[in-house]
Amino acid sequence: KKRGTSHQQQAVSTMAANMRGLTNFISDIRKCANKADERIRVLKELGNIRNKFQKGARLDAYSRKKYTWKLLYIYILGYNVDIGHIEAMQLISAKTYAEKKTGYTVCSIMFNENHELLTMITQSVKSDLNSESHETRQCLALSMVANVGGRNMSDALWKDVCSLLTSGTSRGTVRKKACLCLLRLFKKAPENIEVNAVAPKVISMLGDEFGVATCAVELAVGLVSYFRQNPPMPQVFAEIVPKCVTLIHKLTLRRETHREEYKYYGTMCPWLQVKCLRLLQYFPPPSNSNDRKRLEESMTVILHTEKKKSSKGSKLNKSNADHSILFECINLIIHYATTSEDGFDKKMLDKAAALLGRFVALKEANIRYLGLDTMARLAKVEGTLDKIKEQLTTIQYSLHKDLDVSIRKRALDMLFVMCDETNAHKIIQELLVFLQDAEYAIREELVLKIAILAERFATDLRWFIDVILKLITLAGNYVSEDIWYRVIQIVTNNDKLQKYAALTMYKALQSKSIHENGINVGGYILGEFCDQILSKKITGSGLFEALHQHFPTSSRTTQALLLSAYVKLVNGFPELKRIVMPIFVKYSEHADIEIQQRACEYAAIGRSNDANLLETVFEVMPAFEEKTDNALLKRVEMETKRRNVDADQKSEAGKDEEDDDEDEDEDEDEDEDEEIDEFYDQKLATLQSLLQSTSGSGYIYKHPGFQIGVKMIAGKSHDVKMKIFYGNKSSSAFENVTFSVLESNEYTILTLPPEPITVAPKAQTALLLKATCHRPISKAPSVSLTFTCDGEDKDIKLTLPIISTQFVTSGRSVSGDKYLSFWKSLPKDCEVQEIIETSNPVSDLDEFQELLAQQLHMDIVDMSGVLSKEKKNILCFSGSFEALKPSQDIIKMPVLIRVQFKGTSGNQNSFMCTVRTKHRPLSSSILHSVSTVYSKNA
Repeated sequence: KKRGTSHQQQAVSTMAANMRGLTNFISDIRKCANKADERIRVLKELGNIRNKFQKGARLDAYSRKKYTWKLLYIYILGYNVDIGHIEAMQLISAKTYAEKKTGYTVCSIMFNENHELLTMITQSVKSDLNSESHETRQCLALSMVANVGGRNMSDALWKDVCSLLTSGTSRGTVRKKACLCLLRLFKKAPENIEVNAVAPKVISMLGDEFGVATCAVELAVGLVSYFRQNPPMPQVFAEIVPKCVTLIHKLTLRRETHREEYKYYGTMCPWLQVKCLRLLQYFPPPSNSNDRKRLEESMTVILHTEKKKSSKGSKLNKSNADHSILFECINLIIHYATTSEDGFDKKMLDKAAALLGRFVALKEANIRYLGLDTMARLAKVEGTLDKIKEQLTTIQYSLHKDLDVSIRKRALDMLFVMCDETNAHKIIQELLVFLQDAEYAIREELVLKIAILAERFATDLRWFIDVILKLITLAGNYVSEDIWYRVIQIVTNNDKLQKYAALTMYKALQSKSIHENGINVGGYILGEFCDQILSKKITGSGLFEALHQHFPTSSRTTQALLLSAYVKLVNGFPELKRIVMPIFVKYSEHADIEIQQRACEYAAIGRSNDANLLETVFEVMPAFEEKTDNALLKRVEMETKRRNVDADQKSEAGKDEEDDDEDEDEDEDEDEDEEIDEFYDQKLATLQSLLQSTSGSGYIYKHPGFQIGVKMIAGKSHDVKMKIFYGNKSSSAFENVTFSVLESNEYTILTLPPEPITVAPKAQTALLLKATCHRPISKAPSVSLTFTCDGEDKDIKLTLPIISTQFVTSGRSVSGDKYLSFWKSLPKDCEVQEIIETSNPVSDLDEFQELLAQQLHMDIVDMSGVLSKEKKNILCFSGSFEALKPSQDIIKMPVLIRVQFKGTSGNQNSFMCTVRTKHRPLSSSILHSVSTVYSKNA
């Protein structure tokens, strides 16, 4: 297993006791008054060690060990060490235990699996693994391979490690290390290991002493989880279940017969119990009645023992151990209840539900979180929901009042799962109230779940319309297209709902502050069903005015939809033609191609002499096809699946780390805030991830105590508008937060508010930003973010996600012939070209083409009729760059891009990008933008 830094320093300190020079060096480091003094002392020691190592063979074994331990200590302190690697490798090949221990320890800590020097010590490691008379050498070699072994070591050493594991002569100490070593090698190259030969020995080790059994269960979990994801499961693993049941029974019902050294704060081998319960979750319940009975007895003991201990105010470490066993036991109960045909003991489920009900009300945050998370899974088991509903008040309290946002998210998941016909209206009303003050990080998920619940349990669809309108009013930015598309689909497919929906949206549109999503819904519904709400008070001109008052402030997408609504109103109210036709004529020359096209087509239809043309084209839309799959529900399921995968990955990562603080004082205050890490500048990967996103939202800065998010909002072609969210996750306020942008004649950036702001602890504050492009942008704007935290001035360097392609709009689609002719007409000296090495390999050219078109805001040009079939590796795009001169004149310039890959299939790590425009600075700027988004060398 990986060693924590404190354990590494402890190992060095232990050796220092036997080496006076190492002891003195560590003492000097600890006496340093500041970092500068420490650095001077370290550099002096490195120079001395470098001179000593130049002696080569004249250096005695003791000195080589001493200087190598010094280098390891320097490395642990965080300094770069570029000497001593060869000496450490030579120590591995030495004959004495002390020298070998030094060499193996240094290589385990200073090397990683991709280190080029590891291949040079493989033969020495292999020799030590095969030295049957020297078990200490075998243990040293196994420990190092378990830490840094990669694929190359797996290919060379797996047979030797398997031999140690399956050998009947190896002692328990060797077999424990061999299990963990083999698990590492199996993860790196699973195809190497002969599972059918190894598995029987691993299963038999479950009956060995508890130390060996713990390592054997860990290896078994790794093997079984791999074959769960890559079936079929080898039949030999069927024997694991009875062995695991026997082991659990021994640990829970015969605890007094075992030695005290196996107890952790009075709990018998908690890690082994957890691993056994987790291993059983990969299999169905035991088929043997005796095994099943013993397992039920063990689980009953776990549940009852936990009930006793939790009421005594157990100390922290013991409480953690006991609760880890309990939650894994409940997970096993849920697994059996959901996967087996005959289920499991109903009393077990009732006990689990009762315990979880108590845990969600406890003061300790970790227990509340796990209780809510486990209860959400338990609620999916048939027959448990009524028992869980008893905790509705407690869960609602966690949603509204809990200070931990992660617990509030789990409470939201819990309410979503437990909602049914009997409590739907009450839960949805609670969620709507919570939405008014909810954090930005949870709003999108909250809105999505309210929309799903409102549709699923709507006894009256009019109530559903009211709920969605309330969502748009409270959190319009977080109402996705999927939600309001679904509203339109439901209204269109229900004749009795259309009049109410049209009347409701007409009233909502009277407000000038209605969100743009509300305008979209209202525009569609009034355009389709306006005839159903006519009265003396509601006329055609009144409907038009209700819509048109929002036209100037709407985005281009919404403006295009409103133009369609206008022409439908003309179809129903011919007297509106004289008002609407001038609007179509005005926008028939608009810069946006979609608005221009709609305006031209609608104007042409309006001028047509065919009296029936307008009515024929714009007759009422037919009912939508009812799909069995719900897009909203799919999004929730994908989010839940992603969260579970993340949790599993964190759990797996946690298996490879030792708990450095397990022996600390258990009465220490758990709520003590961690010290804020030093703030660092923005990372390129974070910026590229945001630029590659098609949703227009993401993070531009991530830090354990500070996060900066971005959400793009509507703007003109030469403008980019975004909302920047400062998220303070620390316990200290960030004062005088100032957003300073480096000035440039290429763009103008305005922020609101312009003055410094304060971000409270555990809070989020938003900043509005507008960027206007005046000429091609040669480099993304640099920002200096300064603030004061705990009395210290901080300065973070950022790069805004503003590049020239942000100001490119897709134009009217052109054919391949016209594209090629236009390409040739552009000046050759304005062409720029670069081979871009991608940060991620490209495997599907069609998918990449769609993605690139969205990210560059350009049209895909179909070249299938122009280029030969052998040139399908060439992708072409067209668009128009727009900028605003200081004189307020708009500049528009065509942009053509050609992307060429070496082939049409397989993973490709580079492509050639060629850009042509009428001005070389624009070509260079567009090419730089593409490189910024995709190049790993950006």
